[in-house]
Amino acid sequence: MTARDYDGYSREDLLRLLRERDADEAGGLRLSYAGQTPPWRIIRRVQPRRQKIEPKFCWGTEEEQACNMLAEGENLQTMVSLYKYRGQVDLIVTDPPYNTGEDFRYNDRWDEDPNDPDLGALVPAEDGSRHSKWLRFMVPRLWMMKEMLRPGGVLAICIDHRELFRLGMVLDEMFGEANRIAIINWQKSYSPKNNVGKRTHVSTSTEYVLVYAKNIDRAKTILLPRSEAMNARYSSIDGDPEPWAPGDLTGPGADSHYGQVYAIQSPFTGQLMYPGGGRCWAAERPRMKKMLEAWGCTYTSKDLGDGKAKALVIKGSLAKAKEAAEAVLKAGTWPVGYWRDNGLGNFRVKVYLKDVKKGVVPMTYWADETYDEPDVLGTTSWDHEQSGHSQTGLKELDALVGRDHGFETVKPLKLFKKIIQIWCPPKGIVLDPFAGSGTTGHAVLELNADNRVKPTTGEAAQSDTASENGKDDKQKLNKDRRFILIEQGRPERGDAYARTLTCLRLKRAITGERVTKEGKVIQGAEPLSGGFRFSKLTTKVDADAVLTLEREEMLDLLLTAHWDQRERASSHLRRLPAGEHAHLFAISARGEGFFLIWNGPDKPSILDRVAFRKIAEEAKAANLTAPYHVYARQLVYSGPNIEFYQIPDRILEKIGFNDAVQPYYANQEELEGDTA
Repeated sequence: MTARDYDGYSREDLLRLLRERDADEAGGLRLSYAGQTPPWRIIRRVQPRRQKIEPKFCWGTEEEQACNMLAEGENLQTMVSLYKYRGQVDLIVTDPPYNTGEDFRYNDRWDEDPNDPDLGALVPAEDGSRHSKWLRFMVPRLWMMKEMLRPGGVLAICIDHRELFRLGMVLDEMFGEANRIAIINWQKSYSPKNNVGKRTHVSTSTEYVLVYAKNIDRAKTILLPRSEAMNARYSSIDGDPEPWAPGDLTGPGADSHYGQVYAIQSPFTGQLMYPGGGRCWAAERPRMKKMLEAWGCTYTSKDLGDGKAKALVIKGSLAKAKEAAEAVLKAGTWPVGYWRDNGLGNFRVKVYLKDVKKGVVPMTYWADETYDEPDVLGTTSWDHEQSGHSQTGLKELDALVGRDHGFETVKPLKLFKKIIQIWCPPKGIVLDPFAGSGTTGHAVLELNADNRVKPTTGEAAQSDTASENGKDDKQKLNKDRRFILIEQGRPERGDAYARTLTCLRLKRAITGERVTKEGKVIQGAEPLSGGFRFSKLTTKVDADAVLTLEREEMLDLLLTAHWDQRERASSHLRRLPAGEHAHLFAISARGEGFFLIWNGPDKPSILDRVAFRKIAEEAKAANLTAPYHVYARQLVYSGPNIEFYQIPDRILEKIGFNDAVQPYYANQEELEGDTA
């Protein structure tokens, strides 16, 4: 960028860019592309819009509708308009448009005005700037997604090979590489495609899901429930009251764990046994010794001159050791470390089903064979049996709405259910800004049904009685995950399928209706509990949302100004969640409160006696100490407990206000326009 490019930047914007540059110079990587604009500058220009509920597209009781939302509108504008959900979403799982040259559109005017309603022209695969256009489209939306997440929230975003590397770099930069949870490689097809040619060389059968936490220290990866087939491998051949399965006592890493590579002696045969090639014992030496001695023998360390660590060998008579070990074998309920094949085989470990169910790690180093999902996923692959495949996704959609839906690729329900199950807690909120056919909403509805415990005969009667009063249904709803879907449809084709396809799929998922191959609608599945509210984004500007967002932006600027002043540089302020207080917005390390009196340019921003009393009440409720630091435009009441700061003109101008010009709301009707 040249010096001229920075002319429109405020002091706060320039400071933010300097901090980003310092981070780069400290060793960070940054992806640069043509037309790159800081996403927060674009989002700041997005006008939040009013929402209009469309009753004829809603489904369920009022309580059920209140739980879920299907919003029709452009996704960036809709996310900005859903300001009440900022910082409230537990999981974002989404499938954005891939840069395939077939369905991605871009409007160059969005770089200057993200509110322009034109979707732009189709970006062909031959367009030399197709990658930069895709990034300019995605980056502000990714930034807004991050804003919607809770501190421990997770983003799971689908992508294919075309933009995998660029998207990964953007997410590493935006979320931080340390917050990357997983790169999931899922099998979208299980048979080779006949598309291998001079340019492809290899048949592509997989796609990817990039998973990032907003703060990995606060995010949680949940182990999946075990199936009966998984539990079937646990038994009790020794009469142990707890079912168990054989577990490996070795793990990879012989080169880096020299002290864990040594021989152990069998009390049954006297044979010295080593871990396999390139492997080492996975339990610490003291634990290995304790497990061996549980067979009635005493072990000691001995250097065998084999170039390994000291061996654990039997102390004393081998004959007596064999006799003691055979007695333990005959008695049953063997120790946790046991010898296979009635003492003639290798030394293994019993992995108890009760420990696996609890997620207990039985080994210090590795326990890969005992988990359905490990604590740290890193880079992992899910085959089609675990995640479904694209053809399954299409068949699922065909069965719900018929074959004339126009979708060529649909993510399988199993893939999204698995992601939601792992990274969204019960009662959590799932957001999908690119809802498409509504797979995410369908997955949430099915998971809610799966998680409800079916009552026994006696319980069923009580449940029916409670349902008559609506109490039981409300209790179930309170335990359910909730979804927010955003879909614009394809208005350039005259296809507003948010209200047709997406809405219809959700309704039929709930009712259990399905479409046969002949096109007949039948009752083909069990109904699912739940409902949703259909909300359309209008062209009217949401004045309340504008005010809320402007207030939040003002608070950001005030906090920046506070940190920037040298005399306050050592005083850290903890920002409070939006909407909790009328005036209180931050607390210092000393327990002093910071307050703002501002509700728009047409409302008084004056610290008077009435305002002070309200501030004092908030301070008392929050157990804050004096003085009270108050920002306002004017001061007419002062006292020993007040530190007053006038809201600077430059901050008001930054968010579009100036006392010398006409207030924003004076021309609100002109700005709002008509409802679409």
